[in-house]
Amino acid sequence: MLEVRNLPRAALPQPAPSPTELIETTIDSQRGGMVWRRAFPGTLDQIPHARHMVRFLLGDCPRRDDAELIASELAGNAVRHTWSGHDQGTFVVEVSRTGQVVTVAVYDRGRGGTPRFGTRCEAVAEFGRGLAIVVALADQVGYEGSGEHGHRVWARLS
Repeated sequence: MLEVRNLPRAALPQPAPSPTELIETTIDSQRGGMVWRRAFPGTLDQIPHARHMVRFLLGDCPRRDDAELIASELAGNAVRHTWSGHDQGTFVVEVSRTGQVVTVAVYDRGRGGTPRFGTRCEAVAEFGRGLAIVVALADQVGYEGSGEHGHRVWARLS
């Protein structure tokens, strides 16, 4: 005979959230597009998760690989060069898509330097090539914000 018992809810294991459950989605009705955002803890081990999020969201986009690499570079800069990488720090990855135009942006917590696009770097340099890679891949780049309050650093692909 089968015995049935009611177990308290807390005793049951809870599944780990899937990437889609952690992503905030908004509809940009003025431009007919979508915007996705997700906050990540400000540690280097979270950068692959940011890459995977971008790859997942842009599964049918011809520039998906470029967008994924851009997200990785911008997230790495946020963690390495701003307060995002300090205790309790976070960074936010935002992916916007309107038609064939994709914008990848990373928000940091500030206290870092201002992003310098267009700075030349040596091909053999071990550091300092991230923004040069972003500039090479993107059709447009830019940033808003300040070192005091944080930045939104973005790259647009069309």
